[in-house]
Amino acid sequence: MKTLTNLLALFFILITIHAVGQTTLKGKVLDEKGKGLPGANVSLKGSYDGATADADGNFQFKTSEKNEQILIVTFVGYETHNQTINLKNGLMELSIKMRETANELNTVTVTAGTFEASDEKKTTLIKPLDIVTTAGGAADITQTMILLTPGSQRNGESTGLFVRGGSAQESKILIDGLTVQNAYNTPSPDVASRSRFAPFQFKGSAFSTGGYSAQYGQALSAVLQMNTTDLATESGYVVNLNLAQASVGYTQLSDNHSINGTVAYNNLTPLFAVYPQNIDWLKIPEQINVSTSYRLKPSAGENFKADIIYGKSISGMMFKNPDDNNKLTEFGIKNDNLLITSTYQKALDKEALWILKSGASYSYNLDDLRAGSIKLGKTEQRSQFRSTITRSFEGNNNLLLGMEGHSANYGLTVDTTGQIESKKYNYSLTDNYGALFSESEFYITRKLAGRIGIRGEYSSLASGFNFAPRFSLAYKTGQYSQVSMAGGKFYQTPDYQYYYRNKNLQYENATHAVLNYQFIRNKRTFRVEGYYKNYDNLVREYPVKQGYFDESTQRFPNGKTDNSGYGYAQGVDVFFRDSKTVKNGDLWVNYSYCDSKRLFGNYLSETQPTFVSNHNLNVVYKHFIAKPMMTVSATYSYTSGRPYYNPNTPNFLSERTPDVHNTSLWVNYLTNIKGNFMVIYLSVDNILGTERIYNYRYSDDGKTRTSITPAANRMILIGTYITISKKKVLPEDMRKD
Repeated sequence: MKTLTNLLALFFILITIHAVGQTTLKGKVLDEKGKGLPGANVSLKGSYDGATADADGNFQFKTSEKNEQILIVTFVGYETHNQTINLKNGLMELSIKMRETANELNTVTVTAGTFEASDEKKTTLIKPLDIVTTAGGAADITQTMILLTPGSQRNGESTGLFVRGGSAQESKILIDGLTVQNAYNTPSPDVASRSRFAPFQFKGSAFSTGGYSAQYGQALSAVLQMNTTDLATESGYVVNLNLAQASVGYTQLSDNHSINGTVAYNNLTPLFAVYPQNIDWLKIPEQINVSTSYRLKPSAGENFKADIIYGKSISGMMFKNPDDNNKLTEFGIKNDNLLITSTYQKALDKEALWILKSGASYSYNLDDLRAGSIKLGKTEQRSQFRSTITRSFEGNNNLLLGMEGHSANYGLTVDTTGQIESKKYNYSLTDNYGALFSESEFYITRKLAGRIGIRGEYSSLASGFNFAPRFSLAYKTGQYSQVSMAGGKFYQTPDYQYYYRNKNLQYENATHAVLNYQFIRNKRTFRVEGYYKNYDNLVREYPVKQGYFDESTQRFPNGKTDNSGYGYAQGVDVFFRDSKTVKNGDLWVNYSYCDSKRLFGNYLSETQPTFVSNHNLNVVYKHFIAKPMMTVSATYSYTSGRPYYNPNTPNFLSERTPDVHNTSLWVNYLTNIKGNFMVIYLSVDNILGTERIYNYRYSDDGKTRTSITPAANRMILIGTYITISKKKVLPEDMRKD
């Protein structure tokens, strides 16, 4: 009995000591508006001590843990709250505020100036399938971007992206962050050429028409960033056959790596046979392309990509030469192009808070051109590297640091053998370019987000440094709407051809200001965006012959040059997409208004550039039919008249070309051959046969005017696409969303 009494006494003493050594944690869990969160879980990391908040968000529990401990609070739909506390005996009162988890409904995103198309985004606007099923886009990435997104325009006789009053040279195309030196096939006079890339090489893209990120430079107007596909999902063959091309590709998937090879042969003879050409072709365009890609994914947070693309082409035509009173002159092209890219990405820690991305590329382009008896040889080479490291913080905030370096070599040979003055000129240039940049994305509140960045650049051709600040800010005005703004300074080294005659030219620059409103709900998107762009330090030419203007894109700059040019561009872009109203239907509408004037190049006075139209409208409708499995797409495009040069009028570039209307149709039919999927497609451009005049050219004496029109009044393309694989599964990009 005495022993039992002693044990009971000891038990009560231990209970008392334990009670005296405990800490009572008491408090309330609140949301950002100060309302209690019932059912929130509160506990100490590494222990069983904790409690669940009551209906008002209140909690209370006791713990025997000592010193510094981590308090963890969780609640569905909210970010996990971690707080370090110092436990001492007695009562500790806490007030804990939780933040909502970021999602597309409750979180603002910075969108001013940028249209994104990525498999990683829920608000995807454009996918590879959208590109190949858009009537009038000819399955070309850049042409389709113009049709589906506002801000850029399509000039039928010119190659490149013309964005918000900017020339084609002001838009930059990147693959996985690496600059593409020659993104387009070499064009013939007054004939626009396609980009070199196939849509299914890429998983998505982001098209920034203004106020773009500090990660990118050397572009006064726009950046099109294309991201290549990741590790293949299956092995198999792909065969594509149409009136212009025959290609075959094979992909081999093994464990954590895959390799792909594709060979494509282009010959436009069958296509030109369908409809007569407005061009006298001496050599119908012919091209061969060989590409290979390798993907390695050794771990979940690690990825390596390598791509090699080689193309060789030849063509010849007769064109009306404005330098020789519009007499027919032979023009021939032989082109060799090589692009090698490689990128590596790795998460540097288990939580993927640190992400390293790096890449390197090499490109080579050789143009052997012949215009009459004049021969020109152009070579361009570029070696580059790029590396970024990103640190993520709580609340979707992050900080990015990066650097890139380029070495570009340019060569030009002009041989005038056969002319009255027979001469041969050789020019060469090297530009060593480097940049450092830093950018941070941050959330001030769940409704207010921002991005600030700074970019510093050096170019040996421009002989100097520049510092380019950039910013973006966005505020969520409602559950489905937001406003955002962006701006900053943007620099670009002038066209390298100017440096053959003048080594003292400096950077050209532009200042951007963009204001955007966006509403997304129930598969409908509406955007309206206003912008202002101020140009300064543009290159200006002073021709040897006073008052002479030559608008040919093939001309070689001559005479005195300086950086006294200037200008502006302002306007508004409107975008609407509706994938809801009509079942299985998808409507895209975009309209752009641009007011632009500038004094640059060999322009005689400040005026609207020849490549700018004031009004551009594109309406695209796609409809999916389940039985039979078909997709039908129709596109209507309108471009208002552009300025053209008439030497017979006293006012410089005062006249306008006729407005251009174009209606296109695209149909595909999906079937199978022994379980392998087959797509049969039909594309008709300018189905109504509408007359289209892109520009006018005058003879030297001003008496003869020639209309610049499409190579063909109407174009029809029919072909097939076959996927052969063991899985017999419909490719993801061919499925209806």
